[in-house]
Amino acid sequence: MAIMRIDQLWTQLESARNRRVPKIGGRKDLWVLRRATPSAKCPLLVGIELATNRRGLLLEVAGNTIPIRKAWPHCRGLDWVQLPTQGPLALFGVALKDARQADVFSALADDLARRATEADSRAQAQITSLLGGVRRWQKFLTAGVEGLSEERQRGLWGELHFLRDHLVVTFGPQDAVLSWQGSRAAHQDFLLSKGAVEIKTTTAKGPHVVQITSERQLDDKGLPALYLRHFALAVREGVGETLPQIVDSLRRQFQLMSTVADKFDDELLAAGYLDGHAWRYENRGYAVRKTNDFAVTGGFPRLTEAVLPPGIGKVGYTLSLDACRRFVLSPGKLMAALKNKSRARRRISK
Repeated sequence: MAIMRIDQLWTQLESARNRRVPKIGGRKDLWVLRRATPSAKCPLLVGIELATNRRGLLLEVAGNTIPIRKAWPHCRGLDWVQLPTQGPLALFGVALKDARQADVFSALADDLARRATEADSRAQAQITSLLGGVRRWQKFLTAGVEGLSEERQRGLWGELHFLRDHLVVTFGPQDAVLSWQGSRAAHQDFLLSKGAVEIKTTTAKGPHVVQITSERQLDDKGLPALYLRHFALAVREGVGETLPQIVDSLRRQFQLMSTVADKFDDELLAAGYLDGHAWRYENRGYAVRKTNDFAVTGGFPRLTEAVLPPGIGKVGYTLSLDACRRFVLSPGKLMAALKNKSRARRRISK
């Protein structure tokens, strides 16, 4: 089912708020509402509160399935809303406090609408999806994300390219997605049982210099092996594969695997990618010009905790890949080393 953009529904409601349209709620909290997923098993509604013009996102569920108030997660950017309706049903959801965060809230709503379309009709499953969605989006609603920088767009594209074209092909969707470490504050981008992989991208023709963000990013202590994958990218306006396109291609691969799809979307959020910001990235395309793999071991040029003086930490530095030539791996050797019955460290919970 194609879902109409939620922000379009809100705009329509805002323009119709003073007309004779159905309203629900008490004297102080009247709302105008519209179904966002009319043909879905899980009824999700968008609304405008007339007194405040706040945007809301609500589920229509049996009143006795709504959890007690202390189970509602705290979210500084949102207010929880519970409205009675006729009969045993009630409306339960969230309203946006700060209109300046409307684009982020729209992205949250689009995400929940997609999940609602795919969900079964059990009220408890619907509510769990809403509560989980609010928890996932908390940091974005409070921070007011403005979109990814050009450098971070490029870096995320490189991670997704490695995920799709190498890990999914080699290990399958579940182990590939689980190996992506975006939301777990790991020091490397991917972690499998046979080794960790850090992804770096550059656009200059050469010499290639990459940014190392901490003294632990190239530290192989405690790891079975550590590898550095470098993509030299060509970046063109209107040419190549864009960041939204590679995201969509992976979602299509995962669309019949709900736990994998949810995990992938969680990692995208952790990386700062919001569907509501996709328009910002639609004109910048990427293509891989060259790939270099390095084994980070022995005398590899790097700073680690072991070599830093006491009291020094959070060290960032630049690394010239020309200085790493003797650690270059031949084509295919990285994936062969990881493949040896490698599995991500833990399974995706169902």
